Amino acid sequence: MDNQGTTRNDLQKLCAVLANNKETPYVNKLNSQARQSAADRAWQSINRFYQNCHAKILGKKGFPRFKKHSRSVEYKLTGYKLSDDRRKIRFTDGFKAGEFDLWCSQKTLVYYSEQQIKRVRVVRRADGYYCQFLIDVERQEYHKPTGQITGIDLGLKEF
Repeated sequence: MDNQGTTRNDLQKLCAVLANNKETPYVNKLNSQARQSAADRAWQSINRFYQNCHAKILGKKGFPRFKKHSRSVEYKLTGYKLSDDRRKIRFTDGFKAGEFDLWCSQKTLVYYSEQQIKRVRVVRRADGYYCQFLIDVERQEYHKPTGQITGIDLGLKEF
């Protein structure tokens, strides 16, 4: 954040350096794509701060604050494996977290192929762990024209 010429690619390169550091062996256990997505989220907050400063918006600029203990891990395409019946998920990175049961909305996962699942995020909250899926689906909304005309008064005083 102190160097103005730092890019997103530089942060991702630093993830690889951090993974090979002997002082932080736990970073090497994490999936490389999960490390890169954490760097992307950090870069987005830094970039948003600089864009808000450059645009001279009023009020707070959104100075990025980083928490010491992260509460979520995001896997892009690797690092996890869904069971055939889509009721369990197994994480295959170096932490050996094991296999977790999916419940509540697991029936909706049956309808999507593995190519449509783009990201999986594991979030730790006070009452347990939650798994969020980012699915690539084209949303379709069908509207039937009623044939009726609707007028809305916006209360304009001048035009």
